[in-house]
Amino acid sequence: MLITVAELRDRVSTDIPSLIDELQSATGRYGAEEASAWSESLPRLARMLSAPSMQPLHLYCAGPGDLSLEYQLPASGSFADVVLLGAKDSTPSAVVIELKHWMTRGDRPGRAQGLIERQGIQDLHPSEQVKGYVEYCRRFHSAVQDAGATVRGCVLFTRDFVTQPYVEAPNADLANEYPIFTLSDEDVGERVPSTLSNWLTHPHPEFARAFESGRYRQDRGFVKQVAAQILDTNLRPFELLDNQRRAFALCCAEADAIVAQWRQGSGSRKVVVVKGPPGSGKSAVAVRLWAHLSLNQHMPDGDLVFVTTSLSQSTNWTSLFETAGANGARGLLRKASAFHPISTHRVGQLRVRHGREFLGDVKSWRQNLHLLRSIGETERDGAMNQQYLVSIVDEAHSLINTEREGGVGQFGFAPTLGPQAYHIIRASTLSVFFLDPEQGFRHRENTSVSDLREWARDLGAGEITEIDLSDVQFRCAGSTEYVDWLEGFLEGATAERNRILAGAWYVGSLGRSMKSDARNDTVVAFRTAADRTESYEVQGNVVAFRSRARHQPFDFRIYPDPFALERALREQIGNGASARLLSSYSRPWATRDSAVPGQLPASMKDFQEKVVIDGQPHTWSRVWNVVPARTDDYSYFVQGLPGSAIADDPLCEVGCPYAIRGFDYDYVGVLWLEDLVWRGDQWRLNLEHVHESGVSRLVALARAEPNGGPATDKLLQKVAQAYRILLTRALKGAFVWVKDDETRGHLEDALA
Repeated sequence: MLITVAELRDRVSTDIPSLIDELQSATGRYGAEEASAWSESLPRLARMLSAPSMQPLHLYCAGPGDLSLEYQLPASGSFADVVLLGAKDSTPSAVVIELKHWMTRGDRPGRAQGLIERQGIQDLHPSEQVKGYVEYCRRFHSAVQDAGATVRGCVLFTRDFVTQPYVEAPNADLANEYPIFTLSDEDVGERVPSTLSNWLTHPHPEFARAFESGRYRQDRGFVKQVAAQILDTNLRPFELLDNQRRAFALCCAEADAIVAQWRQGSGSRKVVVVKGPPGSGKSAVAVRLWAHLSLNQHMPDGDLVFVTTSLSQSTNWTSLFETAGANGARGLLRKASAFHPISTHRVGQLRVRHGREFLGDVKSWRQNLHLLRSIGETERDGAMNQQYLVSIVDEAHSLINTEREGGVGQFGFAPTLGPQAYHIIRASTLSVFFLDPEQGFRHRENTSVSDLREWARDLGAGEITEIDLSDVQFRCAGSTEYVDWLEGFLEGATAERNRILAGAWYVGSLGRSMKSDARNDTVVAFRTAADRTESYEVQGNVVAFRSRARHQPFDFRIYPDPFALERALREQIGNGASARLLSSYSRPWATRDSAVPGQLPASMKDFQEKVVIDGQPHTWSRVWNVVPARTDDYSYFVQGLPGSAIADDPLCEVGCPYAIRGFDYDYVGVLWLEDLVWRGDQWRLNLEHVHESGVSRLVALARAEPNGGPATDKLLQKVAQAYRILLTRALKGAFVWVKDDETRGHLEDALA
């Protein structure tokens, strides 16, 4: 609802309970906690806006209340606390106000721009937060674009008066552009009215109403600007080499042919599926395809979005788009969960009205969609029918098919309304899915190419176009043979068979007594030939080899303990290489809620690996990849962003398969622990060492199979897939420590 500042102040002072009742009805957020938050924040907001010049201006009040009046950004899961609407002279204007009920004394300047240190934690600076909302509205709000409106923002501390740490370096420029106010007499009486009068001078009811009903729409000029910068950038995630360029050309040719059909009057849906193994460059091709289409002068009007399928992908691609593009580029990304026609919150509201079983049967999702239409329910912004011209979906093997086992749960969308990929196709004219069917290792990651074929036909897209990148390899020094060997090894091939396949990518041992600078370390190391490799064809037990040129060797080493592994990685880092430590989910994430995990004593860290070296016991310790407080941001670990511990020491944390899937480093150090072990002639699971929450149901079922069974077999496959992901992250070399003796011996036999 829209309300003027004067109305807000009057109702706060005379009848705040009824105002809160209206807000709860408008937002759907009921309960004592929400009412209490509003009763505290509304008077503070009214005090901030007490200047006479503010009274005719409009406030927008909608969305689920958190601290105050919240405005949900179009087609977004983000909410701005307050939006003040009006005009400056003849130009419509919006001011986003972020409210913080923080105690700020004791806070310190952050380690990098956009961060503030609170209680020892590097937290998001509130000016950086409001900057994100402002840039989003500037680039992706239909009312702002139509009116040529200006959008600005500021921060209000409603509890404390200490702001100095927030306006000092490295955030001085940020706080100047997005100023911070308190409820001090000086701010309320002078600074706030003075600042806002430069942004807003009088009401503009027409713009206020248009803003209230605004939709997601891209500024095509901005889109082209970002696309051009992505194609010109030298950042590794966007690079294309050798056969990747051929793969990119194939994708462009298919997409351009579809655009040509559109120009001839065919606006029907189309679906393209691009399959490829780890390291085939799917993500790099995907983002450059998005940029290529964005710059295509023949593209009709419409939005072109890049779709992510996990929190790790979302946070990392958001950071990369911002780095390669410009402020606000994150709005070009859409989460796969946002394509469902209505939100889970709206489903809850409908069940209050129609009964608890309304839309309750996941198997009847098609009927549920018809039921929604029959009661007049329309799709939300960001999920309307063919709302997007193009949707490029990265890591599409992570999409959830609610028709299959594992497809039901709390995923941020309503499973009873159907699979994620179905709605991406429904909401798009062209959908391009980049996937590797073997990388879906969580139980819920269960969308197949056959599923995409079925849904494409159901939605009138006809037969899908498939592009196969199987012969393309970007990581692993370009060795498709290494990937083939690894897959055979993890599938349980015999040592003899593994050695045959290994013969295609390595040239013997580098020496079983390589010497380390620190002490005598026994290392088993294998490398591909620098000038050639053997490709091959396998028919039954016959392996036919062919030589082809190579550019550089792939360095694969087995180390006797984690200390030796770490030293080897540090040597590579010292030579200018990028590196990370990685492991499967064989250790629980005990430090997840710790404020500063890296500063914990060794006995409290996630990894406490006990080894014997020269007859003496030692313990090697680390924590899992740190996700900053109150975020799900994996980009700090993956990219080593400024202000992160990884920026200071790339080996201070251990990354998991979920965090780094889709990304790469020059070298990786893999801790192969006790979850997957070789016994006799087959792989075995140690269920007590499987801690991935995404397969917890499979773990429970496997525990009920003491002698093995289908659940155990499926879980074994999932854990093996996790190792496949870890061991294909490296561009130049994979260093491995295998804790279990028999498993380590089997790995050596598979190579030697």
